[in-house]
Amino acid sequence: MSVRTLLAMVALLLGVMAVPVAAGDHKLPKWGEGAVWEIYVDPVPENGCYATRFFLSGAAMRIALRPDGDLHLAMGRSDWQFAEPGKTYRMKFVFGNGKTYEEDFDAVAVGSVTVLVRPTMSAAFVSDFMEKTSLVIYHRDSRVATVLLLDTYEAVTQLRTCNASRSGAVDPSDPSLR
Repeated sequence: MSVRTLLAMVALLLGVMAVPVAAGDHKLPKWGEGAVWEIYVDPVPENGCYATRFFLSGAAMRIALRPDGDLHLAMGRSDWQFAEPGKTYRMKFVFGNGKTYEEDFDAVAVGSVTVLVRPTMSAAFVSDFMEKTSLVIYHRDSRVATVLLLDTYEAVTQLRTCNASRSGAVDPSDPSLR
């Protein structure tokens, strides 16, 4: 992967669907880690926290938990030539247990890379995302990415903790509350 492509993917992960930071060279605050996922705080308070990860397959993902429990998902890969900004694409996700989801994603340009974004993946998808270790992504019956979902449970748990710390709410997953 070229340096230019890598920088574009970093822009994807740190900037998709986020409101730009005010003028100046501000870095988005890193909150912590969920094992191999990096957790960031979005500068816009109502946007909460999000996690990013690069996969060996060349794909990158950004996830965030919505207040209703659904998952906001942005993903991209520099060699996805099928995606054109402004269009919608039906994507199929097949987890290691064979559980399948099909959802429409909007294509958004982020620099020279087109990113696919869906603001509401269901709670059932979140559950499989947290529990399974492999995921194959298809577009029109062609495999476009295969990823190992290492540490997704930890990433989602840390996102919940990060969001709770920002809102001042009690984190129900905090072991000290048991």
